[in-house]
Amino acid sequence: MITLKLQLLLIAFSLVVLFVFINRTRRYKLELKYALVWIFFSAAGVIVSIFPQIFFFIARVMGIEVPVNAVFLLAVSAIFLTLYSLTVSLSNHSRKLRTLTQEMGLMQHKITEMERRMKQAEGGSDDDSR
Repeated sequence: MITLKLQLLLIAFSLVVLFVFINRTRRYKLELKYALVWIFFSAAGVIVSIFPQIFFFIARVMGIEVPVNAVFLLAVSAIFLTLYSLTVSLSNHSRKLRTLTQEMGLMQHKITEMERRMKQAEGGSDDDSR
């Protein structure tokens, strides 16, 4: 079992993290789709801090002898899940950025061509009047 002091510390830490992510999402400084993962993990942290027997049950179900190992396994799994989610998001943003950069380059090329043609048209009309 964990000590009351550690349990209170874990509850306080989880509540602070939960509050920070909810507050940043509410103020539109963090998108909801990214904040939901952190809010879920923080809420799970609060629940597990209040009821630490959950890890004893999880360890028993998974066949793990020491509940701390179940904690580490679930923490590493959560980190990998978050990392995968962020990698997918980064990949999508990278693809969109590349597409936008290419479109911007094409638009700049078209503008340059139009300006060149306009200068030629203006220059051509001046030559006709002389």
